[in-house]
Amino acid sequence: MNAAVHDNLTDCQSFRRSSDTRAPGITARIAATISTWRSRVRDRNAFAHLEYRDLRDMRMSQWEVERELAKPFWRG
Repeated sequence: MNAAVHDNLTDCQSFRRSSDTRAPGITARIAATISTWRSRVRDRNAFAHLEYRDLRDMRMSQWEVERELAKPFWRG
């Protein structure tokens, strides 16, 4: 194997390693985003089942709850 071919293979391998080290970061961010979305869905479903006295204790109006429930899961 000549030196030029060896250098090209080495460059490809180092590039592959550097992209592999970024993959867990991306995977972790995707997992965190999905976790946040699921949490929002659970929280908004809980809002839907609150009674008037619970809302009053939280100092929230029915309108505020309806506005929160109307949001899609990806909006904070």
